[in-house]
Amino acid sequence: MRIGPIAVLAALLFSALSVVPATASEGVDLSLQIPGEALLFGENGIPVLVAGVWHRVSVTLASQPQNSLALWAHLVGYQKQDMSSYYRWERDETNDTWFDPLYDAFIRPELSSSGGTEVLFHIGIDAAAIPGTWRLEIIQDGLPIAEWLLEVRSPQISYGLSSADFNFRAEPWTAATLSSEDQGQYLRVINQGNIPLRLHVSFDKLQNRLSLVNPSDVAHVNDDTRYFLRLTLDPRPPQIIKVKGVSRVEVDHVVPSPGASQLLPAIEGEFNLNVVVGRTGYSVQALGNLIFQTLETLRADYGSLVTWQVYLTGDQEVSFQVEVNEARLVGVLQGESRLVLPAVLTTFPDAELPLTMQVRTDVPSTVAEVTFTIRILETGEVKVFRTTITVGPKPIDTPIIRSYLWLFASIASVSVLALVSYNHWKFVNLTVGKRGGVRASATRGAGKKEQTKREEKRKGRTGSRKKGAARGEDQKQGEKGEKRKSKERDNGL
Repeated sequence: MRIGPIAVLAALLFSALSVVPATASEGVDLSLQIPGEALLFGENGIPVLVAGVWHRVSVTLASQPQNSLALWAHLVGYQKQDMSSYYRWERDETNDTWFDPLYDAFIRPELSSSGGTEVLFHIGIDAAAIPGTWRLEIIQDGLPIAEWLLEVRSPQISYGLSSADFNFRAEPWTAATLSSEDQGQYLRVINQGNIPLRLHVSFDKLQNRLSLVNPSDVAHVNDDTRYFLRLTLDPRPPQIIKVKGVSRVEVDHVVPSPGASQLLPAIEGEFNLNVVVGRTGYSVQALGNLIFQTLETLRADYGSLVTWQVYLTGDQEVSFQVEVNEARLVGVLQGESRLVLPAVLTTFPDAELPLTMQVRTDVPSTVAEVTFTIRILETGEVKVFRTTITVGPKPIDTPIIRSYLWLFASIASVSVLALVSYNHWKFVNLTVGKRGGVRASATRGAGKKEQTKREEKRKGRTGSRKKGAARGEDQKQGEKGEKRKSKERDNGL
């Protein structure tokens, strides 16, 4: 049978039209996406709908519907009408209702809405629907107004899941809220599929105390999401709690339909948590239900007495022995009493038993080791704990060095004395100089005063002589006057 050129051309034309979006009315727009995810488009720019998860289909109309608006979707070229290939979703404006007339399962009325010319359908199709090219038709008030081609894809769950081993630490008898974010420890989900994922965790202990810090965070498509753990701890005595955790991912926005069973991820991840309740800076270790706390490392000078405390908590009678290498044990004190080793001690679950350690570092430049051997008397269990002390070098002290030190000290002393003497001499000279200047000034002043007095005396004597001469002249003149007067009187007689 020969196929004519016209038939071939018609087939090619039909094929081209089947992959291009079609619309029968201007002014109608369509938006399709999984809630919270980016818009997804396939080849030739047609929208993508992933089977098995809810989608938001937003339809913008040229005019507000008066009675109803419906969406019809079906697989192109497939005649059978069932969940694998055919769906309808409707909005009744008169009764303000939303419904799925075919299966009553693939629309969420509480998340759908209508406002003016924009109508939002929250719809989905079964996860087992046939992937391929589908046609979506828009029916307004019983009349078709537009249609689009859609690419329906099967759901793909592909992800990477990793986790750290988490470590939490709290002080004894103190309530605490701790986050693994502070230590940079997290669970990680890398979503490589086409549907959003959400992380869930469970624990074999402290289930009500442990939770995700950010449980609402979604591992979006092609995204890398990190989840942190939170521990809310009530006041507790010193203890170590080892917790096993299980992480698993779940598909977000799953449509609860028969095909949803294929959207259950089979992979789970396991991780460990270590919760330590103990004193800051102390190594906390366990022997059965006995908790022993000691400083792990110390530093000390040669010849010093190193003192620190260790603590025991539990509900046991134990034998306690201490041995010291590269140093000397001075004593172990319980309160004010010195213990005789090995000592038998009674511990309590709700209190710490403190013991004071005293060690003399009489070996220089070494690392001394203090070994604690604890044996539970009831069970015979034994465990060894250790504290190390890094000891500094012995101070250098030899005859040659002492001689040099004495020489340096003598030179330094002489230098200091010379400096002091020089400063004293300088001070005295400056003081004497100042005082001499005062004396010289005073002497010069006294000389000037004495000279002035002598000049005044000379002037006084000269003046006296002049006055005396004047008085003598006056006296002579007086005598001459008297003589004239006497002669005149004699002549008159």
